[in-house]
Amino acid sequence: MSSNAGFDLILGAPGAWSSPRLPDVPTLAAQYEAAGGVTIAHWDFHMALAYYKIAVVSAGIDHRLRAAGDPGQAHDSPGDAVERYLELARRALGRP
Repeated sequence: MSSNAGFDLILGAPGAWSSPRLPDVPTLAAQYEAAGGVTIAHWDFHMALAYYKIAVVSAGIDHRLRAAGDPGQAHDSPGDAVERYLELARRALGRP
């Protein structure tokens, strides 16, 4: 997976979900479809929603850190990741 996977942008470093031993998102989706015997409908929507949710979580973490006066340990501000995740959500929907 790329460095924009999961919470990597929030943490400022790759997480366990970025391990090269794990399948990338398209491969994992294909395995899920094969195991379930069904096609994942509206895949682009689901990816966009996932990125949007991560952006919301990132904004919440940033808010709590700022409210507590803690600048963060691994990353200056998880809020820096919000715009990137929203961009990924737009791209998943095929929008610039």
